[in-house]
Amino acid sequence: MSHIATSHSPASAALTLETLQRLALWLLIASGWFVLIEPAPYELLFAVCLVFFLPTGLSVPRVTAPFIIFLTLYNVGGVASLAQVLNDSKAVMFTAVSVYMAATSMFLAFCVAANPMDRMAIIRNAYVFAGVLAAITGLIGYFNVGGMGAAWAPIQRAQGTFKDPNVLSTFLIPPAIFLIQGFMLGTIKWRLVAGGALLVILAALFLAFSRGAWLSMAGSVLLLVGLTFIVTPSLKLRMRIIVLVTLGAALLVALIAFLLSFEQVRMLFTERASLVQDYDAGETGRFGKQLNSIPMLLESPLGFGPVQFRNLLGGDPHNVYLNAFASYGWLGGLSYLLLILATLAASWNAIFTRTPWQHHAIAVFCPLFTTILQGIQIDTDHWRHFYLLLGVIWGLFAATVAYGPPKRSAARSPQGG
Repeated sequence: MSHIATSHSPASAALTLETLQRLALWLLIASGWFVLIEPAPYELLFAVCLVFFLPTGLSVPRVTAPFIIFLTLYNVGGVASLAQVLNDSKAVMFTAVSVYMAATSMFLAFCVAANPMDRMAIIRNAYVFAGVLAAITGLIGYFNVGGMGAAWAPIQRAQGTFKDPNVLSTFLIPPAIFLIQGFMLGTIKWRLVAGGALLVILAALFLAFSRGAWLSMAGSVLLLVGLTFIVTPSLKLRMRIIVLVTLGAALLVALIAFLLSFEQVRMLFTERASLVQDYDAGETGRFGKQLNSIPMLLESPLGFGPVQFRNLLGGDPHNVYLNAFASYGWLGGLSYLLLILATLAASWNAIFTRTPWQHHAIAVFCPLFTTILQGIQIDTDHWRHFYLLLGVIWGLFAATVAYGPPKRSAARSPQGG
């Protein structure tokens, strides 16, 4: 008996550890809905994930070398730039957060690469859960339910448990894409529940009144539909896509019309719908500050120092590429540009190679690509969900390379959650 018990104990221990790893990963992603405090639960749960994953090891795929090198150099540039302003506590914290976010992104890449199908199912489920909770808090704040408007919608825009409505709205795009893809592929099991979740997420995204997020969401959906249509030879799935897109567009119009029936919503929508606001134009506006900073940056190899752009020019850069040079110096700025280019190349490989997780790659790439574009008009370098998507797509790319010789022909209808 003792021999039998001994022989089974390692397997039991391994199973228990695997269960704890899955739970820790789910909690990490699900905790993304609450970021009002620092360190947020996300940061604390990342440490928990490491505790459970390190005993079994995390392999580092060779193909992720560009991701690791450029992301590391980006932060090395930030540390070098920080040396100019070490007495600024905000700059020190900014740099520490940058390094920490990079570490979480690398962890997710290695985690997904090791077991893409299982880990992606966990990540998608947890992210949708987080998206629904974040959306609900945004709606509660916007409609001042229980007097929560002052805390969760301080500028009359859905903000919820985020510090900025622009961040809430972009955080909601990936779970919305996950749900939309599930309906397109017919993999949603609880359709009424998923439909309700999607409506809640879309309502909060709209009521956050972020012009960039609206465009990012529209672009993500168009990319999702287009890429899915291209990679599948299934006539049935293509017809399903056409029907669902038509039906979805009609439902979206109905949802927006309903929300615009509220005078408060209609007035703010009219104001926010303009592509250029008063604070954008002019010498002292957003665009003026960006132009004035370029000659200064050309003379500053170490940049201005983290978060010093606002001190020198009276406001944030609102452009992640400009901020890469301002807060991370020339080394950081060039490394960030190379990181983005390498990520686009890796994503292209993952989304056009036939694998069991091809549909996951498409769903992750769509909001990641639009977030990369959105970086032209907002600082995205400290968005947790950007680093999440960045790490996941590199993990899927690594798994794709390890899967076997590329099969570039149109893929079959993808299956999975």
